[in-house]
Amino acid sequence: MNMILTRKVPSNAERYFSTGVSMITSRGTKGHNVMAAEWVTQISYNPILIAIFIHNGSQTMKNIGKTKEFGVNVASTDQTTEVNVAGGYSGSEIDKLKIKNVFKTIEPQKIKTVMISGCTINAECKLVRKEKMGDHVMLVGKAVHIKHDDTKSPLIYHRGRYFSLDSTIEHDRKEVKVSKETLEFFSHLSHEKFVLKCAGVLVKSGHGIMVIKWPKTEFETIPFIISQTGKNQRDLLIEFLNKTGFDIQVNTEPIMKRLVLRNKNKVQRINFVLFNGKSKKLSLGAMWKPIHLDVIANSV
Repeated sequence: MNMILTRKVPSNAERYFSTGVSMITSRGTKGHNVMAAEWVTQISYNPILIAIFIHNGSQTMKNIGKTKEFGVNVASTDQTTEVNVAGGYSGSEIDKLKIKNVFKTIEPQKIKTVMISGCTINAECKLVRKEKMGDHVMLVGKAVHIKHDDTKSPLIYHRGRYFSLDSTIEHDRKEVKVSKETLEFFSHLSHEKFVLKCAGVLVKSGHGIMVIKWPKTEFETIPFIISQTGKNQRDLLIEFLNKTGFDIQVNTEPIMKRLVLRNKNKVQRINFVLFNGKSKKLSLGAMWKPIHLDVIANSV
């Protein structure tokens, strides 16, 4: 969205979105130009495609239409002045990039449009698609050269004000202290994945819960499977139970447990999709175990 930052921000719900801010550079018959844009997003990893949304008829639109290229310069928290000038003036009013006490440009590597120094990301793009979307036009560029500066923090824009990423919000996970044996068991199953995703069934009877022993390790847990991408987790769980001879009726409504297993300074993150189950009798190879002794059941 073209940003005229001096305007009064309406109280409409659509104004409550939070966005980053980028400066779009382009070139044309009047030289190089820069504008500020909120609606900028990466839409593909391979190839790297970046979509920008701007008003038709702007100087930037005219420039990109002729040259088929543009620069995406993701603003850092140090660049509120640059963003205000880029968004507060039109290219027809002033040659913004010649304001030397505001903008510092750098030479491009793969295109002919200059880039802005001091940004978190600089992406040189070749236009691959143009399409009208509502009251804006979507321009999709393929990044032919991209670099980042990990010492810079991106600028955030919300309701006419700027913000920074002051702190990281940790995921809402329950931390459970476990034995070294338990941590090693689940870490081995994760194959070094950051998060181990599983689906299991809880079969309770009185103060006990049904558990099984895993082959080789003899480790005791509730029956569970490791999730597979794109596969229905309940169906996979039922298939596993049938193959192993467990006569368990699995309910349809799951609960989610997001855990961090910790032993001293070592951790393993687990997402457990859990289904309640019923069994008329204890299946062969299973046993009852006090609920408080099972790390997964005890976290429910």
